[in-house]
Amino acid sequence: MKARLISTEGPGLEATIEYRGETLHVMDEFSWDEGSAPQPGQEFHVELSAGLLSDEDSWETIFAGNPEARVGLEHRDGWSYRAYGRVAGVNPVRVDCGVLTVEDVVRTRDERVVGDYVAFGIDRLDAQGWRD
Repeated sequence: MKARLISTEGPGLEATIEYRGETLHVMDEFSWDEGSAPQPGQEFHVELSAGLLSDEDSWETIFAGNPEARVGLEHRDGWSYRAYGRVAGVNPVRVDCGVLTVEDVVRTRDERVVGDYVAFGIDRLDAQGWRD
């Protein structure tokens, strides 16, 4: 998928992108090479990932934290988010959060969690990218 760069503080620092109609604050993993780095306003291919998951969420808070069955990201501060999604599979556990799928939020092989809606913290949302 393509994103549009709004701004960046530089490689490894915070960047703001527009992706699927949402403004996201991410860790810039796409501008290490100045020759191929997107400039503000330019579109580029992007792949989002949860660079750091919060270690403050317990199994109980993850599985009880999304009674509204939401899917998406809620910006907290900097590049951190509260993620809401649906368990799409196990071994590893994959959670569909709309703009990205996150693996290993919890560890289980129990297929009964597939379809459950969960919530968890992402301490750092990463964006890797490249231009055509």
